[in-house]
Amino acid sequence: MREDLCTALYARVSSEQQAGDSTIASQLAALEARVLADGLVLVPDHRFVDDGYSGATLVRPALERLRDLAASGDLDCVYVHSPDRLARRYAYQVLLVDELRRAGVEIVFLNRQIGVSPEDDLLLQVQGMVAEYERAKILERSRRGKRHAARRGSVNVLAGAPYGYRYLGKHDSGGAARYEVIAEQARVVRQVFEWIGRDRVSIGEVCRRLRQHGCPTSSGKPTWDRSTVWAMLRNPAYKGEAAFGKTRVGPRPARPRPVRGGSEQPRRAYGLYDTPAEDRITVPVPRLVDPALFDTVREQLAENRRRSRQSARGARYLLQGLLVCRLCGYAYYGKAISLRAAKVSGVTTPTTGAAAATLTASVANACARTPRSAPTGWTRRFGARSSGCCTILPGSPRSMNGASMKRGGGEPTALTLLRPKRSLPSCAGAWAG
Repeated sequence: MREDLCTALYARVSSEQQAGDSTIASQLAALEARVLADGLVLVPDHRFVDDGYSGATLVRPALERLRDLAASGDLDCVYVHSPDRLARRYAYQVLLVDELRRAGVEIVFLNRQIGVSPEDDLLLQVQGMVAEYERAKILERSRRGKRHAARRGSVNVLAGAPYGYRYLGKHDSGGAARYEVIAEQARVVRQVFEWIGRDRVSIGEVCRRLRQHGCPTSSGKPTWDRSTVWAMLRNPAYKGEAAFGKTRVGPRPARPRPVRGGSEQPRRAYGLYDTPAEDRITVPVPRLVDPALFDTVREQLAENRRRSRQSARGARYLLQGLLVCRLCGYAYYGKAISLRAAKVSGVTTPTTGAAAATLTASVANACARTPRSAPTGWTRRFGARSSGCCTILPGSPRSMNGASMKRGGGEPTALTLLRPKRSLPSCAGAWAG
């Protein structure tokens, strides 16, 4: 037995559905059986699995760790089910195979043997090109098939039923997929459109009214997010015209920070972007809202956005979305507070510009601070309504929210409350950044 060799295995599936269907488990079982048959010992930490990551990108967490291990010289052999599990693109396959070989790592594919002859290298390259061609062909056929079905008015091509509808497949609806109206949710949808289109209220007010009326979301949550209501008001399906092809694939956008609770490497190697309205295909579905009211709501949303931009004032927060609470993991956002609101946190402002400069540096390093300890130059007391897990920053020199704070020189100033979008009980009283 060659127990002295350091062995690893790598497995990958392209989608979360394949990961849930145990296809990754079948790969692992076959790889472990081959390792055992070759008389090798596999360390548990050397099982590198990317479940739900596309093979069209090299940015995958398990693959990154495998490449780091090979570069350090601590790996002798790696087992992979097939070349397309390493990558779907031919160029990426050649790059990875060459990189591992230069690091002295032997690559073992279960479906074929890698030799040292030019014929073996040619066969590996041909397999890589065929895998890339097969992926592109499948995507093109799927795209053309969905567009053809959408032009015929088929509901199958839609991603899913929005709030107020229930999707019924062709086996459940007697041959053709369709949307079924959920009466209770449909009533909520009509009420939301009435509030915006006739009462001219804001989306925030709609969320408060929904909570007061005890209307839960589709997932059962009592509180509605503003983004959920905003997406509902813009969905043309409610006026009987569901849209197919609302997004297109494009370059992956840059992220300022990883998503809370997610991986640093995104699963998809691309980004989704909105398409022009004239490029979308309309699919008829049951109508919940009158088209005239729907258009009125769209105009009201545009008016609200225009007024919001006109009334925007004060400092813009450069650290918003970049500072993350170490305890709860949520990103921080900026919010101006008035003198009346400041008494909740009991803030005493610094009297010199040097103290404010010290504060900016202190906030950047506030993650490791002891709970209930404020940055240098500030004192902080906790009131009964304090949510904890927040940071006080100096704001604009002008008055905010109709009030102002007085510093030593007597000039007006404002405060900015930098806090997570959600605060957890474990965050109370902790400075974080």
